[in-house]
Amino acid sequence: MSPSADAGLRVRALADQAVAAALDADWTRAADLNQKILEAAPDDIDAHNRLGRAYVEQGKVEEAKASFAEVLKAEPYNSIAIRGVQRTTQLLDHKAKAVTTKTKTQPRLFIEDMGKTGILRLINPAPGHILARYSVGAECQLREQEGLLAVHASDGELLGFLEPKVGRRLIDLIRTGNQYVAAIVSNDQANARVAIREVFQSPENASRISFPGHHRPAETKERAYIKGNFFRFGRDADEDAEEAEEVEGAEAQTGEEVLEEAESNEEPLVVEEEEDDAEDDEDE
Repeated sequence: MSPSADAGLRVRALADQAVAAALDADWTRAADLNQKILEAAPDDIDAHNRLGRAYVEQGKVEEAKASFAEVLKAEPYNSIAIRGVQRTTQLLDHKAKAVTTKTKTQPRLFIEDMGKTGILRLINPAPGHILARYSVGAECQLREQEGLLAVHASDGELLGFLEPKVGRRLIDLIRTGNQYVAAIVSNDQANARVAIREVFQSPENASRISFPGHHRPAETKERAYIKGNFFRFGRDADEDAEEAEEVEGAEAQTGEEVLEEAESNEEPLVVEEEEDDAEDDEDE
């Protein structure tokens, strides 16, 4: 094997380890591994982006911004780096630090399950510099608040509210025993979103669907895809809708791929629009 081929295999192995460390929320190790990659391959775009994310999680915001900026020198339109710079700029301008993601990311948590998963926009979202403190994939909590369903970060910070019609439906399902988990999909104030999954359906709700909008014709829905995107570090669901062709089998595995090959045929999640819940009462 040639030296260059051997070096390439080593970089790939380090990249796999770096992704695994990030999934385990081991940000010190993730940063160290990506630094080793850059020592061997200084122009590795994925490593710079991953290092930027790891630095953000460690509270090293200036270093994170510099790492994302390195990507933009080579690829000015790299969406991950653009969002990374925007996020770190928000944090620096407000002298804030990101809330460290401490729980392991579970990509399988949001695999499509008909009627049980949805990606929902937030209304009245928190200011941009508040949302910037929380990473894509971070767990959040659903709480009833004055008749609305509020979305809070793991530390209790209010991130925004679900659209009233969707929120009222979920409130009723929660009151009657359903249980849900949620995670941030987009921390962009202009398009803040969360993914929500039903993890327990009470017997009382056996005939009720948490996200009935899924059953509308596909051409009427805006789609957001998980495969290779939702848990790709720093990437938001709104980007995915613009690049849906990647999910048709052409998307290549990269150093940032989080999901396993076994999940390569995953179906897209529905993005619930405000009018998506018009059929709320069809099964009530």
